[in-house]
Amino acid sequence: MNELSSSLIEMEGAGNKDYLSLPTNDLLDAFGQGSHIPGSGSASALSGLIAVELMKTVVTLSLGREQYSEHASQFEFILNELNTRSKPKFTELFNADIQVFHKVSYHRRLRDTAKENTPEKSENAKLALDRLREATDIPIEICETSLVLMEYAFRIFDNGFKSARGDSGVAISNLLSAAQGALFVVFLNLKSFQKSKWKEDKMNEAVKLAQRFTKIQKEAYQRVVTLYNENTDNQQLTLDFYK
Repeated sequence: MNELSSSLIEMEGAGNKDYLSLPTNDLLDAFGQGSHIPGSGSASALSGLIAVELMKTVVTLSLGREQYSEHASQFEFILNELNTRSKPKFTELFNADIQVFHKVSYHRRLRDTAKENTPEKSENAKLALDRLREATDIPIEICETSLVLMEYAFRIFDNGFKSARGDSGVAISNLLSAAQGALFVVFLNLKSFQKSKWKEDKMNEAVKLAQRFTKIQKEAYQRVVTLYNENTDNQQLTLDFYK
């Protein structure tokens, strides 16, 4: 662990920093500085935020164009949902992951530096696990939010401004990344817990999300095939990518 990471962990309020207000280069540097925050959970939420903005771009480009007018009411509804629900939700989850995981690391540090067989050591060990439970719920919610949004992303790709399908396709990819990244975090966090009903319930919840992810991933790849087929008469690209 580097010196910067160590000093950050020891600052009780370090998780309250508003990383999303940083200039882009500074935010990227924060992810690469070797610290515990911002970490993988907030990175997944950031992927979701980028997807939301790309979806908004394609919807905005589609509205007002005659050839997409039959979908105008649908696009207006989606745009409102993205602005009032999806963006605030991913922003909340981005910040919450930083705040909660910092608490996990903070109490782990106090646990590790406390003397053996002392109330301080046992209390901080308990607090670290309590916060880790919260830190496991957050990526589950990131995954769920991302998978739910895929329905809108597919509609935008299929019915929106065709020349912006690069944007809508990257939005789909970012939502897949957010969902899968969140699952990595969940399954890793669960390794820290002993067998219990809570762990079993969370594992079952994550497995169901993973199953949904796999199905949606195949649907997403169909859009890649669509663009491929528009460029060639040799329609050999298939969906058999699990062989």
